Amino acid sequence: MYEINGIVDNQRVPSKNLEEQIQAAVKDGERDLRIIADGQHGIGGRLWPTPEDKKLIIDGTSGQRVGGMGMMGTKIIINGSCSDDTGWLNCGAEITVLGDVANGAHNAGAQGKLYVQGGGGARCDTMTKFNPRFAPLQSWYFRDVGDSFAEFKAGGISVVCGINPRHPRSVLGYRPCVGMVGGTIYFRGTADDYSRKDSRLEELNDQDWEWLISNMKPYLEAIDRLTYLEELTKTRSDWHKIVALAPAERSSIGGGRLPMDKFRLETWDNEVGRGGIVGDLLPIEDRTILPYITYAEDRRFYPTWDNNRFEAPCTYNCPTGIPTQTRTRLIREGRLEEMLDLVLEYSPLPATVCGKVCPNPCMDACSRNIFLREPVEIGYLGSLNLETEAPAKAEARKENVAVIGGGPAGLAAAWRLALDGINVTIFETEDKLGGKIYQCIPEERLPREILNAELERFKSLGVEVKTNSAVTTEKFTEIENDFDAIVLAGGAHAPRTIPFPGYEDVIPGITFLKALNNRQPIKLDGQRVVIIGAGNVGMDIAVEAYNSGAESVIAVDIQAPASFGKEQQMAAARGTRILYPKFTDRYVKDEKKIYFKDGSYLDVDAVLISIGESPELDYLPEDMAKDRGYLVVDQWGRTNRKGLYAAGDVTAPGLITHALGAGRYTAQAVLADFDSITLADRNPIMVDYDRIRSEYYERDRQKTAEDGDTEALRCLSCGTCRDCSTCEESCFRGAITREETEDGGYEYVVNEDQCIGCGFCAAVCPCGIWQMNPAL
Repeated sequence: MYEINGIVDNQRVPSKNLEEQIQAAVKDGERDLRIIADGQHGIGGRLWPTPEDKKLIIDGTSGQRVGGMGMMGTKIIINGSCSDDTGWLNCGAEITVLGDVANGAHNAGAQGKLYVQGGGGARCDTMTKFNPRFAPLQSWYFRDVGDSFAEFKAGGISVVCGINPRHPRSVLGYRPCVGMVGGTIYFRGTADDYSRKDSRLEELNDQDWEWLISNMKPYLEAIDRLTYLEELTKTRSDWHKIVALAPAERSSIGGGRLPMDKFRLETWDNEVGRGGIVGDLLPIEDRTILPYITYAEDRRFYPTWDNNRFEAPCTYNCPTGIPTQTRTRLIREGRLEEMLDLVLEYSPLPATVCGKVCPNPCMDACSRNIFLREPVEIGYLGSLNLETEAPAKAEARKENVAVIGGGPAGLAAAWRLALDGINVTIFETEDKLGGKIYQCIPEERLPREILNAELERFKSLGVEVKTNSAVTTEKFTEIENDFDAIVLAGGAHAPRTIPFPGYEDVIPGITFLKALNNRQPIKLDGQRVVIIGAGNVGMDIAVEAYNSGAESVIAVDIQAPASFGKEQQMAAARGTRILYPKFTDRYVKDEKKIYFKDGSYLDVDAVLISIGESPELDYLPEDMAKDRGYLVVDQWGRTNRKGLYAAGDVTAPGLITHALGAGRYTAQAVLADFDSITLADRNPIMVDYDRIRSEYYERDRQKTAEDGDTEALRCLSCGTCRDCSTCEESCFRGAITREETEDGGYEYVVNEDQCIGCGFCAAVCPCGIWQMNPAL
């Protein structure tokens, strides 16, 4: 570790000189530095990002603004307490203080993290910011904070744990949250003195609690207080949340929202002065439009109504590609049946997958989640399709397609092809359709009646299903001769393993789950179970191990667990522990011990492994292109052999929703090839979050899914016009008008002769439709 001393020859090194030494060391390639401080200011700040992260350990006495303007890739650990303005203007550094911080910690911070082992002084977390392109700022205080906390807070997440507070009456000090306009504060304890003119108190919802418990452990590890994890994550009701009031709520406190002209005359001019802050410099009584404002071809920028040009974040992040912003629009328009049919155009199993087993990346990406931490309950919308009948099929065609595999990818491909009028036959090895959905997902997460109902709807399309039909090399040759195209969708069922001594005594997780769902469970009564692999499937195995009588379950992994969401929560609730990093060295069954390469071991009665599965492709021709055991395909599922397509886990591991999407895209390619149509590249562009104006929706902040109408109203309609007329009403030139189209729709049209290119339409559009373009 490279050491820089703040005292040389019994003389204190000036702050400027110390910073120059640190910058020079980093420039020379040093990445682990120890700074012996003597009151120098700004240590660790302004270190530009480098390919490798930088770590600074500060001993001695640091001065003000430790980590001020800290950059991404900088990690600072202070062994002791800090002076004022720790993390001032933080731009991405992770700062850990093993002591207290004084006044102004994280003042005006924008990104990064501040982990405090003790408490904070006055005016911590003031004027913090939010940039939607980056993860929000995080500030963690183990004890409490001083007065005027979160003053003028505009973004970021603050957490005050309230352990042994100095001021039990208020862990947030005197008069917190004055002028707060954004961000979130989680605290444990009492805080009755917060500014009710600027903020409100709420209880935590599911997303809040999940975020808090998932981020609590790394914080406590960083400050060496992991023994408090159970106390701080045991009871959700101990925690509270403060958020800023929405503009509509602020106006209601003052008696209602003022019209703009009245606000200008009665509020703005009274507070700022007539004419604004430069009014005394502009002795112009006539405030009419000045003649140098440009029109038509003289404009520097011109607006365009780019409706549906960009994909909503939910659609962009849904591997199946379901356009949720379209289905919520159909609900708002009262076209519920059309909405239900639309979803079935994309997936045969929306109630099963969207509603029950998908981790819902669409909801993680939802703009409401990004801005308000209250995503649209898209999973709930998926459940609405449970009793919907299959859409009408297109006119029958002459082509015949074989689908090998009746799991999610095969079902999706067969479903889409059948809807398009193709004759489809499925060859499934097992005695039931569903693949891993049926064989591996516990009934606790997926009630069988839901899956069975959707499989019955699938069968109603007339797809021929041949179960107990394993495909051999000979059978494949026969299928290839009898069908016009083949979709390979057999999934991945061969368990991966690690050849450490004793691995032959380890139970593959997929074998355990299949036995369970086939009503032939492997009994684990009173046994101590270790699972190698802490992904979501590992968490399912942990839950089922407890259901099978296990006394304890520990999941081990070589890295931070890949599991998340409902699976991890359910496993943790049953008592599952996760240990990492743990590299397995050997398993000695007779000793009932599993040993790890770090020298540790665990007492164990049964070991299961869940590190993924590989596809079984021995029946295919040798010339099939493969990469690491998976079939190589283009973005539409075409293999290197004409007429052969592949989808799902035979091409790459992924979520069930990835398999559904791949099956649908592959079906589109099959149909296009039959018709000699060239498919365009799939390269959608997601609408930028900074183009969405969440303020428009602040009045409708329902917390839970009550019905489809509720969720449709909560949707921000990203990239798709909501027909709110805000652009038309805000254009003081009257240059925008709404016009009906011949197909019964509408569009907003710009009168080029009236438009001055001011950009008001783009600035106020809540959906991010309008775009300002530079004139040529």
